[in-house]
Amino acid sequence: MGFPLDIFKKDPDKYFILNYAPLFAKLTDFEKTLIMQKSKVVEYNKGDSIYRQGDLPSAFYCVISGRIRIYTQPQASRSGFLHQGVAGTADSAASDANRETLEYLNCGKYFGMISLLTGDNHSVNAEAANDSKIIEIAKDDFEAILHKIPKLAIDLSQTLSRRLTRKEQHIEKKIFESNIISVFSAAQNIGRTLYAINLALSLKKETGRSVILINIVKDSNEAYQDFGSFARAEANPVGSFQMLKFDSSVIQEDYIKHAILSDKQSGMNIVNVLFDSANTSFAARLNVFLTYFTGSYHYIIVDIPPLLDEVIFNVFNQSDSIHLVANYHTSDLKSAKMLLSGLFDKINYPQEKIKLILNSQEEKNKLGNDEVFSLLKCAIYATLPYIEKRYRGDMASRSLVWEYPELEYSRSVRRIARDLGNTRTGLALGGGAAFGLAHIGVLKVLEREDIPIDMIAGSSMGALIAALWAAGLSSAKIEKIFMEFNNNRRRTYSLLMDFYIHKMSIAKGNKIRKFLEHHIGDMTFKDLKFPLRVVACSITKRQEVVFSEGRLVDAVMASIAIPGVFAPTQLNDDLIIDGGIVEPVPVGTLVKMGIKKIIAVNVLPSPADMVRNYEFKRKAFEEEKKIAQAGNLWDKVRHRIGVRVNKMFFPNILDMIVNSMQSMEYRIAESDCQKADVLISPVAEGVDWFDFFRVEKLIKEGEEEGTRMLSSVKSVLSE
Repeated sequence: MGFPLDIFKKDPDKYFILNYAPLFAKLTDFEKTLIMQKSKVVEYNKGDSIYRQGDLPSAFYCVISGRIRIYTQPQASRSGFLHQGVAGTADSAASDANRETLEYLNCGKYFGMISLLTGDNHSVNAEAANDSKIIEIAKDDFEAILHKIPKLAIDLSQTLSRRLTRKEQHIEKKIFESNIISVFSAAQNIGRTLYAINLALSLKKETGRSVILINIVKDSNEAYQDFGSFARAEANPVGSFQMLKFDSSVIQEDYIKHAILSDKQSGMNIVNVLFDSANTSFAARLNVFLTYFTGSYHYIIVDIPPLLDEVIFNVFNQSDSIHLVANYHTSDLKSAKMLLSGLFDKINYPQEKIKLILNSQEEKNKLGNDEVFSLLKCAIYATLPYIEKRYRGDMASRSLVWEYPELEYSRSVRRIARDLGNTRTGLALGGGAAFGLAHIGVLKVLEREDIPIDMIAGSSMGALIAALWAAGLSSAKIEKIFMEFNNNRRRTYSLLMDFYIHKMSIAKGNKIRKFLEHHIGDMTFKDLKFPLRVVACSITKRQEVVFSEGRLVDAVMASIAIPGVFAPTQLNDDLIIDGGIVEPVPVGTLVKMGIKKIIAVNVLPSPADMVRNYEFKRKAFEEEKKIAQAGNLWDKVRHRIGVRVNKMFFPNILDMIVNSMQSMEYRIAESDCQKADVLISPVAEGVDWFDFFRVEKLIKEGEEEGTRMLSSVKSVLSE
């Protein structure tokens, strides 16, 4: 069953969030329709209060757009391990200086659930951090929904159980929600600890939130070898390098605080715990110890030695996710497979919460990613690039993301951290034929300013530029490639047009295919430096097609197939054409991938731009006419011939088709780009959609507009 058409037309915001938010996305169409009928969309202005600390619960909330600030006032707490006083009610007139922000919630995040399910008054405040839209479900309607959708009730109950378990421990709750991430490898010398350290550092760097790294070791020498540099950085003598030992019945809070090291450069905290297999109460105490930190840290990274012990499985069971670090050696992968079997059999750990991290190796005969998946039956979450020997020789500090941020290893770990922290940045490059060359200028600015991009999506000409960039070509290299066509009409049109007689187009596109193959070869989506999505349109089914696997050139050729100009691509029984037909600027594609911060580049001229462009050309024509009339006979004749030739060819059928398409696409793009955090719109005067030879002018326009919007980009990334 599909959504009733009238409901979709009436409530597009509800339709969007029910298909995007992880809590709702897996529900059936019938269940989503029920929620749509029993919910409403409410708009809040920046600073508006949604509910206050101490209020009775009245609704369930989920963010559609904007950001929601969850905050409370600092409360004096009683000292002692695992004990704290009850928080008081926040003053409604409290200034920002007296508020303690716990979390910012963005698209897809829900709140108000604990108080609604427990019947307790709200323990925090919620207000709109900026103009926001929220889907609200009244208390009675929410209870009716849970009664009719049991699996939704189960999901929420599991979340509630985890939060209440921590609450029952009387944990001092300084943050809204914490995340325990266990890092493990099935064998030694895989790069587990190096990854754990740099993941913790990256989470601190990329999210700005509180992070602690808990290092579980078998002996103190191992801890000092891995983390001694942090102690030296604080001028601590070796003798003061603390190790936590759970060898007493009571663990005092002062004892824990004294054992915590702080990395002055990043602000990340570290604590070392000595593993004691002979201590029968070790597992229980470690469990309480981890729970204790959930009240003070957003991210708790646990570096676990490769021991298949009950204590280790106990840590896994408490973790929100497990990062399994492996390499490409068959023997190590088989050990990892045994570990995975134990996780599934012993504690029934959810497979989707296991992140497989593969460390690349220098050897060329390593297994391929497909072979790894076939062996482990576990999807590869991320691949860490090989660290060159010149960097391996100086890794005493192990802080690669701080010491060597330019390393691909560092960039990869930081990208993982942004994914975990829900701070990934996406770049949407739109279609626009020749106008799309302006994308290159925008890329130059992003590279120059070291703006991190975690995923890129492209449509039509934007897909072509995005594919080249994701394949590893720098903006300077891409600019050099296209500058070979600058002001050279003959060479440009020779590349674009390989005329042939066909019922569906005037050009086959073989020359462009060869052009792409020359620069990106047989690369597939798996070979790219970072994730790419290429948007096209199935004209057979009249719906979008998003390519994320397969041969890169094939995806780009499908996305740039302008109707009537280039031959469509046949995929199974579908005919695939230009992606701009359905999604001219692929913001929605990035939203569906969970990207939280989106930079959109729309190169399509607006109606106002077209009016200005018309006036620009008219004035230029009048100026040329005056010059010709003031010149000699030959100047006048040449001008008249030029006018007649222009009238013979323009406007033509292609011009009519493309201009009509772009007029429609601009309207769609204008709406879609409202979901982006930053919109860059480089539009060059006096340029037409077919002016692929105006390379320098278009790139310059993209660079200038990208520079103008740079402060907005940096502002969004810093939030």
